[in-house]
Order: sequence, then structure tokens, then C-alpha cells
Amino acid sequence: MNEWYKNWFSSDEYLSVYRHRDNEDAQKLINHILSETNIIKEGIVLDAACGAGRHSINLAKKGFHVVGFDLSKTLLNIGKSDAQSNNVSIDLFCGDLRNIKLKKKFDLIINLFTSFGYFNTDDENFSFIRTAYDLLNENCYYILDYFNPEYIRNNLVQESKREFGSKKITERRKIENERVIKEIIIQNGSALDSFFESVQLYSREKIIGEFEKIGYRCAKIFGDYTGSKFVQSESQRLILFFEK
Repeated sequence: MNEWYKNWFSSDEYLSVYRHRDNEDAQKLINHILSETNIIKEGIVLDAACGAGRHSINLAKKGFHVVGFDLSKTLLNIGKSDAQSNNVSIDLFCGDLRNIKLKKKFDLIINLFTSFGYFNTDDENFSFIRTAYDLLNENCYYILDYFNPEYIRNNLVQESKREFGSKKITERRKIENERVIKEIIIQNGSALDSFFESVQLYSREKIIGEFEKIGYRCAKIFGDYTGSKFVQSESQRLILFFEK
């Protein structure tokens, strides 16, 4: 399960499980980010761990030049196809958060939909944040969209079931060694597939502290995609705006 993300994000089943995270969801978050930052029109944006490019496409539609990367070639291929369907151009490439080398500078860097905390060590999990600092222009923002760990601890649903077409999806969750672990079981007729997710539970204070060590300033904190105030005991999301 150490490199669960390689199997899971390359699976054709991933988008079936997360189909409820749709374009409307992405549009809300992008609109909120743009309303809270001073990014110039036609600015350059880096979408880190972009997946199938929901957020990248929304930004490209608004006139921004978008560069996105992800480890999953499966998701990147979907992103390229969707960008073409939406008549927008996005520079997408395959890359690992721990080893990104770019020469461009960016006006905004986004890391959305809990694409953080996947790796086994703090050094690995915060490595891209260090890289990003050098890639970010002065007075520009890095946006981290992460789950609220306190909400997860207090509201963990141990098992849930749903159906999507002919597929029956069972999700089992637990917290172990300061990680939230989810097993996803997908039954389609007689076929049975099983996948895992494992994400480190970092407190808000830990995240902010690590960013500040690098040189960022925590400028704003929100609790959902529409910009509601973050309430530690109630907010499902932890959306952090860091300024260089």
C-alpha cells in the first residue's frame, strides 16, 4: 500500500468513485481563488497534481496560461481530451510531486482536492512546497486545498455503500498511525477490484509552520469552496492561501 496512488490514480475506476466531484465544484473553487488573489489576467498558473484537469480547464477558459502535472498518465490523457473538447490549450505533463524541475516562474500555484500528504515522510510530503517557493513570483500565492483533519477525526464514516450503473462501491475508512486510510471495493457483476488511499493527517498548525519555515506567509484560511470562514470543529475543508 506504500505507493497506493500509482495503482489507484491510474485505474479506470478512479473517476467513477469521484464522479460527484464535478466541474461545478471546480468552478466554485476557482472563482473563489481568483476573487481572493491579485493574479493578473493572462497570468501563468501551475496546477500541481492536476488529475484530469478540472481546475486547469476552468482557469484556461478564463484566459490564464496553465501548466499542469500529475503522476497518472490515465488522468492526464483524460485532461488532454477534455481540454480539446473545451477548445482550450493546457500544457500537461507527467511528473512526481517530489521531483519537479521547471524553469518557468508562476503567478499562482494550486494544489487542490487533497493532493497532499500521500507520502510516508514529512520530507517527501513538503518537498514540493519547497520547490514551489522558488517557482513562484514575488507577492503571488500558493493555494493548498486539504481536508480538515479535526473534522475527519470527529466525523469519520467507517463504511459507506453506493451504486453507479452496474457497479457497487463500498468504502471502508479508518485512522491508523496518524493516517486516514480508505479501502475502496468495486464490484461489477462477478468482477471485484480493491484499491487503497492513505493520507497523512497534518494539523493546520503543522502545515502553516512548515510553510513559514520555507518563507511563505499564511494570508487567508477558508473552510469550503465558496469562501466560508474556517471553523476547526465544523469545516470539512482546510483551504490555505500562502503568499510569497
